[in-house]
Parts: sequence; C-alpha cells; structure tokens
Amino acid sequence: MRFKWLFGVISLVMLDQGIKGMLVNPEIRVINSGAALGLGGAWGQLWQLIVIIILLAVIVKFKFNWQTGLITAGGLANLIDRVRWGGVVDYLGISLLPRFNLADCLILAGLIGLLYSLFNGAKNNL
Repeated sequence: MRFKWLFGVISLVMLDQGIKGMLVNPEIRVINSGAALGLGGAWGQLWQLIVIIILLAVIVKFKFNWQTGLITAGGLANLIDRVRWGGVVDYLGISLLPRFNLADCLILAGLIGLLYSLFNGAKNNL
C-alpha cells in the first residue's frame, strides 16, 4: 500500500512540476509568495517550514490513503516551487478567483475527501 501511495504522490508531483516547467510565458504564470489566495506574502521562508510541519503531521497522523496522498503531493509540489522560485507558481485562473495551480487543486480535493470521511464515520479508514 505504501509503495502505491508513494508512487502516486511522486507521479502527481512530477505532473505538476512538468506543467509548470512548460509555462515559459510570464503572462500565464504568477509567482505567489504567500499562502492560499496570496495571503501572508511577507512571511517568506516561514511558509516552507509551515508546509513541512503540516506534511509531516498529515503523514504521521493519518493512514496512507488517497486523501493524504493528494494533500502530500500538492504540498510537496508547492514546497518545491517555494524553494526553486521563491514562491508558488500559479497558472490557472477563473474570472473572480486569484490564480492557482494543480497542486492547490490536489490539496483542496484531499482536504474535502478527508473532511467527508471524518464527518461520515469513516474514521477507521483515516
């Protein structure tokens, strides 16, 4: 189970980083030095530490399932961006929302799945 989980995490991180690597047009990509929705941009490298702590907590606290896999993959992909670019590379945009990326979508889907499982009595699967 852990091999499949790790393989999935690595594959998703590579997909996210591959997409970001293909974006050479600076009009499409935006470097976000903050957290979600660009909040806390002045925190700089503190975000790297926060992401590492959250990832470790998710991996230690919960089982190796698809929810933690998505959260871990998204967190690692954005952490790589922070180390490489000094912020997260965002490239998707929907009219009124700030730009985001695949890693953000992975984190959100994992959190929704985790909350759904917690509130529907599936705690033994977490």
